[in-house]
Amino acid sequence: MKLPDIRKNVWWYIAIALCCVSILSSAALCIGILYMIRYLSPVDLDARATHVKIAPGMSSIAIANQLADSHLIHNPWAFLVATHLTDANHRLQIGSYRLSAAMGMPQIIDHLTTGKVITHQLVVPEGLTVMQIAKLWENTGFGTAAAFNEAVRDPKWQLNYGIDAETLEGYLFPNTYQFPDGTTPDVVIQIMLDESKRRWTDNFCKAAESLEFSRHEIITLASIIETEARVSEERPLISAVFHNRLRRGWKLQADPTALYGLGNPDRPPRAADLRTDTPYNTYIYKGLPPGPICNPGAASISAALQPAPVDYMYFVAIGEGKHHFSKTLREHQNVINRIKRGRRSTAD
Repeated sequence: MKLPDIRKNVWWYIAIALCCVSILSSAALCIGILYMIRYLSPVDLDARATHVKIAPGMSSIAIANQLADSHLIHNPWAFLVATHLTDANHRLQIGSYRLSAAMGMPQIIDHLTTGKVITHQLVVPEGLTVMQIAKLWENTGFGTAAAFNEAVRDPKWQLNYGIDAETLEGYLFPNTYQFPDGTTPDVVIQIMLDESKRRWTDNFCKAAESLEFSRHEIITLASIIETEARVSEERPLISAVFHNRLRRGWKLQADPTALYGLGNPDRPPRAADLRTDTPYNTYIYKGLPPGPICNPGAASISAALQPAPVDYMYFVAIGEGKHHFSKTLREHQNVINRIKRGRRSTAD
């Protein structure tokens, strides 16, 4: 009995083997593709968003497990493979995120690598002091006022930003800011100082030079205008009164400066306050106080640089945030007397 000639059939065996390998490879590839499509797809299209915090020092494996435990992804290993293949594993950022199981894995990875963290709003109105901003920081839930006050006293700020003053009063620019969870006071102070620096334009610098004022003097004057003005259109008029007084060598006699020197008591000024000797009391000392008494906004800074072309030397509050402006002391005193008579008749 003759044995078959294997040499004649070897190519058939090879062809069959290659065909089997190809079929198995294609099947494995299809299965792999199906699994990846499943793993990359959302876990639950009807799911609501949830908060996920990526803490400092967390590894890619820890992040993958946290996402899987939160039911945001199908499989942690798929997340690791996807981030490794796209080199995203080196770009995952810390912070608090709002993620949902209705998001596909690519979208979740995009959020984590681009730092689309949850932010909170910090609205800093014009006219707040540094201490009031610190309290606002605490009340908004970012951190403690003590930590903010400690950070703001660091002399590095004056050195880095060329601020010729003992404090940062006047240089924390009022604005609406967005900060992520965990933002430190140092970061906030830097951003506010950067905003203040950005707002002080070349035109502002030239205007200050034409008035023979330094930036610090303009910010100081603007802070007084900020505390006195209640109606926006009156800012240039109030600025004019102070400029006219400074030009003539008169005392500014601004109540808010006296109160600032006393620590800003939460009450109307008293006659005794205006006689109390502090460096900020412009009823006692001529010229501008040593520094700003609050953090003024852009409108008050512009008013300090562009006073109205008027000869007013006095102003007094007449109600509803408005003032009466006078050129002479007699006119000013007559207005005050009318206001007093009006109050007495109302009381009667």
